[in-house]
Amino acid sequence: MKKLSILLALALLLGVLAACSGNDSENTEGSNDNSGGQNGEAKAPEDFEGELEIWTFFGDVEKMGAQFEEKYPNVSVNVSVFPGDQYQTKLMNAINSRTDIPDIFDLERGYMGKFINQDFVADLSAMGADELVEDYVPYVKELGVGEDGSVRAISDHSSPGAFWYHRDLAEEYLGTSDPDEVSAMVSTWDDIIELGKQVAADSNGDVQLISHFGDVFNTEKANQELWVQDDTLVIDPEWETVFNNMKQIREEGVDAKLGYFSAGWGDALNEGGVIMFANPAWAGFMVGNDDGQANGKYGLAQTPSGYYDGGTYRAVYEGSENKDLAYEFIKFIASEEWQQYNLEETGNMPALTTIYDENGDSFTHEFFGDQKILDTYKEQVMEIPAVKATENNEEISALWYDAAAEAVDNGQDYDTVLSKFKDSVKNGYPNVDVE
Repeated sequence: MKKLSILLALALLLGVLAACSGNDSENTEGSNDNSGGQNGEAKAPEDFEGELEIWTFFGDVEKMGAQFEEKYPNVSVNVSVFPGDQYQTKLMNAINSRTDIPDIFDLERGYMGKFINQDFVADLSAMGADELVEDYVPYVKELGVGEDGSVRAISDHSSPGAFWYHRDLAEEYLGTSDPDEVSAMVSTWDDIIELGKQVAADSNGDVQLISHFGDVFNTEKANQELWVQDDTLVIDPEWETVFNNMKQIREEGVDAKLGYFSAGWGDALNEGGVIMFANPAWAGFMVGNDDGQANGKYGLAQTPSGYYDGGTYRAVYEGSENKDLAYEFIKFIASEEWQQYNLEETGNMPALTTIYDENGDSFTHEFFGDQKILDTYKEQVMEIPAVKATENNEEISALWYDAAAEAVDNGQDYDTVLSKFKDSVKNGYPNVDVE
C-alpha cells in the first residue's frame, strides 16, 4: 500500500509538470496574446515591465505617455517629438536603415496611406485589435484598416468639424443664437448663400456670414469618390457643384476673403466681423481666452455635410522586441478610460461612440457655454463616409482646390479648373491614367 501511494504521488507530480510545460509552450507560441497571461487571464497593469519608445509630431503624446506610466508603474515611456515638417523623412530614414526604429510611431491622416500597408507595420488584428474598434466611429476605424482588411493603426480621437459662430453676431444678424435654429438656417449651401447676401446687405458690407469660400471645400472633400481607382483618375461630378458654390459665395459677397488659419482669419475668429467658421473640434488653440473672455462666446451649428479635418493614428513596428507592451499601449489609448480623460482634459472628441453617448447629456466646453456639443459633433461625425486611407487622395484633393481657388479668384469657369487640375495630376502622378 505504501509503495502504491508513492507511485500514485509520482504519477500526479508528473501530470502537473506536464501541464505546466504545456502552458509554458502555449504562452511562448502566443506571445502576442493580448490577454497578457496564462489561460486567458489578464495581467494586472503592475505586472507589465519594460520600456517603450514612441515617435510623434504631436506634443500631447507626452501626456498620454505619462498617463500610461501612472497606470503601468513598472513601464517607462520615452516620447520623442519631432517637427511636423521633418517627421516623415526621419521616420522613413529610420525604417529604411533599420536603426533606432521606435516601438510605436504616429501617422498623420494626410500621409498615413503611404505607411499602413507596408510590411514594417504590425498587424494589430492578429493581436486582438478588431475588438478594440468595434464601437469606434466608422470613419475613424476604417482609416486605420489596411488593404488586407486588418487593423494597422488606431487613433484615440475623431476630428469632426462644425460651424463655430459668434453668438452676439448671430443674435444681431440672424435673429437667433439658438444652435438648432442656426443649424436649420445653414443646412444647405444654397441657404448659406442667400443668408450671406442678407447679412452683407444688413451690415452694409461690414459683416460677412463666413470667412472664406474654402469652407465649402473643407466640409465637402471627404464626401466625394476617391480620386484614383484602378490607377485611373476619377472625377466625381459633385466636384462641379462644390466649385459652383465656392464661386457663387465669392461673387455674391458672402465671404470675408480670409484664408483658413491666416492672421486675418484668426482676428475675425476672436474679435468678430465674420459670423461663422467651419472649424474642426481641435481648433480651440486659435481662440484667446485670457481671463475667460471667450467663455460662452460661441455656438456650434451643423455644416451642410458631416466632415473631419486631420487626425493622428498610432502604429506598431513589426520588428519591435516590445510588441506585447506596445499593443498594451494601443489598448490603453483605445479604451474608454483614456478617451474619457482626454475629452475632459483637452476637449478632443473621442473615437468611441460610447463616449459620445455617455457624455451627450452632460459635456460642455467653456467656449460654448451650456450647449451640449457632443450631440452636434456626433451627428456630424456619423455622416462621414468610412473609407480606407489611400496613398495620394489628400494630395490630389489639394491640387483640385488649388486649381479651383485660382479659377474663383480669376473669374474662370469649371472647364478651366479641370484643365489645370488634370495637368497637375499628370505632372505629379505619372503612374495615374488621366483621361
